[in-house]
This record gives sequence, structure tokens and C-alpha cells, in this order.
Amino acid sequence: MKARWWVGILLLFLVLGGYLVLSPYFALRGLQAAIERQDAAALERYVDFPRVRENLKADLNAAMAKELEKAQDNPFAALGLLFAESLIQALVDALLTPEGLASLGTGKDPGEASLEEVRQWRLKRQGLSRVFVHHRDDPQTGLVMERQGLRWRVVRMVVNP
Repeated sequence: MKARWWVGILLLFLVLGGYLVLSPYFALRGLQAAIERQDAAALERYVDFPRVRENLKADLNAAMAKELEKAQDNPFAALGLLFAESLIQALVDALLTPEGLASLGTGKDPGEASLEEVRQWRLKRQGLSRVFVHHRDDPQTGLVMERQGLRWRVVRMVVNP
């Protein structure tokens, strides 16, 4: 009787361990398929769009402010900041499409990169509940996925401004 109990516990740990190891890869495959099919409903399951949009805007605004600090003596810097807001909004909207996501790490503009580029994505673990997805040619640019309950979702886009 005790042997069955221990076997049951061992099987439970094996299943949980398998989930922790394999689930991000299954989520990545689902994300890739949704992008290739341009399936907006499926993409919603894998991408937390409001959170990604907010984080991306904050990152781009911080990069813009850093550049403006370097050019404080330039009187046109403040004018540039006014135009930058609308440019950042347009950039975020272009990147948060299937075409924009597929172009991450390729060095190409959204729409120029083939949707099949997502097959070149690689996964790098950053802990038990966080992974970084990047194109094999550019390990600095990519997507951060976090486990939310039992599923994985993109919560941040890392781009080189």
C-alpha cells in the first residue's frame, strides 16, 4: 500500500516537472502558429496587448528622454519631444501586429519580414515563471513571456530604440 502511495507522489512530481519544463515551449509554438495564421483571436490568448503596449511606450519614452538630455542646449529638442509622442504611438501600433511581431530581431521593417521568420525564434529561460523569446540572429531584441496561472503570455517587448 505504501509503495503505491510513493509511486503516485513520484508520478505527480514528474508531471509537474514536465509541465514546468515544457509548457513555455508549447506556448511559443502556439504563439508562432497564431502569428503565421494572422489569427487575432489566438494572438489575444498569447499576448497581453494592454500591458505590452504600456511597457513599450514607457521604454521608448525613457529612451527618448535620455536622448533629449544629451541635447539640452538644442532649442529644437522640446519641439522634437512633441512630435515624438505621435511617432512612438505609431511605432507601437506597427509593432503590435502579426507582421510587426514577426519582424522582431530580423532587422527588417514590419511588413517586409516574412511571417515564417517566427520559426527562427528561440527561447531562453529567466526563471521558473519567465522566459525571453528572441530571433536566433538577435538575442537582444524579443518578447518576455510570463506564466499567468497555467498559461504563458507575452507581457513585454524588448526593442533596441
